[in-house]
Amino acid sequence: MPKRPDPRWSLPKGVEPPRLHLYNSLTRKKELFVPQGHVVTWYSCGPTVYDDSHMGHARSYVSFDILRRVMQDYFGFVIHYVMNITDIDDKIIKRARTTYLVKQYRESQVPRDQVYDDIAAAMEHHNAIIATTTDPDKCKMLIDEVQKVKIAAEALKTVTNSSNAAEASVKQEELLASASSVLGEWLDKQKGRDITDNSIFAELPRHYEEEFNKDMEALNVLPADVITRVSEYVPQIVEYVEKIIANGYAYESNGSVYFDVGKFDAEPNHYYAKLVPEAYGNQEALEEGEGALSLNTAQEKRSPNDFALWKASKPGEPAWPSPWGPGRPGWHIECSAMASDVLGESLDIHTGGVDLKFPHHDNELAQAEAHYNNDYWVRYFLHTGHLHIDGCKMSKSLKNFITIKKALEDNSASHLRIAFLLHAWKDTLDYSSNTMEGARQFNKMVTEFNLNIQDLIRRTGCTSSEWTPMEVSLQSAFNSGRVSVHKALCDNIDTRTALDHIRDLITEANKYMNNNVKVNSQLLLNINNYIGKLMSMFGVPVGDRAVSGGQDSEKLVAVAEVVASIREQLRQWSRDKEKDIKDLQGQLLGLCDSIRDDLLPPLGVRLEDREGGTPSIKLVDAAELMQEIQAKKDQEEARRQEKVKKKAEQVAKQPTEAPKDPKDMFRTPDYSQWDSNGLPTHDKEGKEITKSQVKKLTKLMEAQKKKFEKWQAQQQQS
Repeated sequence: MPKRPDPRWSLPKGVEPPRLHLYNSLTRKKELFVPQGHVVTWYSCGPTVYDDSHMGHARSYVSFDILRRVMQDYFGFVIHYVMNITDIDDKIIKRARTTYLVKQYRESQVPRDQVYDDIAAAMEHHNAIIATTTDPDKCKMLIDEVQKVKIAAEALKTVTNSSNAAEASVKQEELLASASSVLGEWLDKQKGRDITDNSIFAELPRHYEEEFNKDMEALNVLPADVITRVSEYVPQIVEYVEKIIANGYAYESNGSVYFDVGKFDAEPNHYYAKLVPEAYGNQEALEEGEGALSLNTAQEKRSPNDFALWKASKPGEPAWPSPWGPGRPGWHIECSAMASDVLGESLDIHTGGVDLKFPHHDNELAQAEAHYNNDYWVRYFLHTGHLHIDGCKMSKSLKNFITIKKALEDNSASHLRIAFLLHAWKDTLDYSSNTMEGARQFNKMVTEFNLNIQDLIRRTGCTSSEWTPMEVSLQSAFNSGRVSVHKALCDNIDTRTALDHIRDLITEANKYMNNNVKVNSQLLLNINNYIGKLMSMFGVPVGDRAVSGGQDSEKLVAVAEVVASIREQLRQWSRDKEKDIKDLQGQLLGLCDSIRDDLLPPLGVRLEDREGGTPSIKLVDAAELMQEIQAKKDQEEARRQEKVKKKAEQVAKQPTEAPKDPKDMFRTPDYSQWDSNGLPTHDKEGKEITKSQVKKLTKLMEAQKKKFEKWQAQQQQS
């Protein structure tokens, strides 16, 4: 039996076909991706749900969604994707307490005089916090909060003095709303330790988890296969910690449990801070990782580098039973325990933002490897880069903090995703007007290309014309583009380079269409289908899937209503026997323009007139089309305003007094006789004017006549 041919026969000898390589944060280099089994096990650090999700979250979760889509839909990997929700955390506990206390305060109908006194006391407490704050950005944010409260308080005093009870009540609510942060801190200091009901601490994270899910759905992010919540995994976390203690890498102290970094690091098969060894001992980062409610624990630790696996609950904190007393999980242990519970002792991929490398992910690694006594809990660690706003780190104090909801008010989900696709997933991304304009332009290019091909097929059908050098050249560009895209995706899923090749391919296809009267529509359709599949795989639907949204029947009915309305209008005109034919022609042309500019755009239908043929019909996103039309109207209005301005300036430059009538311009003592038009015939001494002088004076009179007539016309217009 003959030997089966090598499927790589077309490659030069010694050349391997490109295969997927990923940048592994553990080794700080690109490595060939080889999963441990048939199913890729993937754990992603999810959000800590205590506030609205922001663009930093979008940066991570949209980027991971792109990687996930490419790996499963392009490379064919079977993926089991797990993500956690952190619903027990120091930030959540503090926010839940203050939210609950402020809500109680507002519902208790406190008298206005007491509100003034309480706000004053809260401001004093807030100023004390400002005085001890060393972070300049946080200090500025706290000062801004005080200023907002002062403005609201003054507004309430003004209304109170006017004896308008209804308006005063509204202003009091506005004051309490603006003072919620300041008032919450003050109330928490007084009453926070009395709150012990776990349900109070569960309400806030449930709300923001729902908001996070809505944001992810709006961004077209695929849901995780498994969602794990810390509050639902406390028993498993306790068992996980017990195993680490049994293995000798953790110890109990005063009801808390700490990871023994020194003991772990001393073992020959372990070492701490694999991801960021240079951060070993960074106390500022370690304290931030422990949480604001867990900073006074130095006396409980054997070493400052040790970190909490289990925290003994203090008054005012939620608590669960454990062998060491009532407490709650530490931040880092939750991911190790939950990921291990679902995916086992070794994960193929672990993802998170670059800011989580140390201490969070380094602590995760140490905990899991101490639990399993292995050194391979994660095979590939992938970290997305930072997101900056106009070149600066996103911060509430800098007033450049943008929530996902706000970003989606200004941009479509497709535009945001393309912005991420146009940047390497592991590098810093600058969210700016230039970035988004580039994304919009790319989206418009791909969309217009798809619309042009669909319109071509609608008008000419799917034809395969003679294969000329032009078709050979375009097919060659198509082949080359596909190979280049494949290489780019193999190279750390380099979507930026892949999109560059898509842009080049569209450019070549457009040149082909523009330079040929008769085109091979089958070839163009093949290119369009390829690009559409790629963009859809990236999570950016193009064509029918981008427009219909499952509402094809509704759109059909809406178009039918437009047709019915136009038909009825035409019937009414045809019955009007007194209508002048010229008036009818004008109305018909106006109706044609109205169909194109007013009736169809809200339905996402764009008509483009073509000389000597039927108009192009393009189905597009209705909202984007209306934005384009409004932008065009705004530009036209701006041009009109500019013309009015220039005309006014010209009028202003004109003399306010009327120029002299040309018939009177030469009636001066310099002359003694004139003809009927006012042209001089004799000078002041009675001598006849020479022919050359008459010619010169005639030119001057003609110029004055034009000037005079222009002034008269301007006066009539004004």
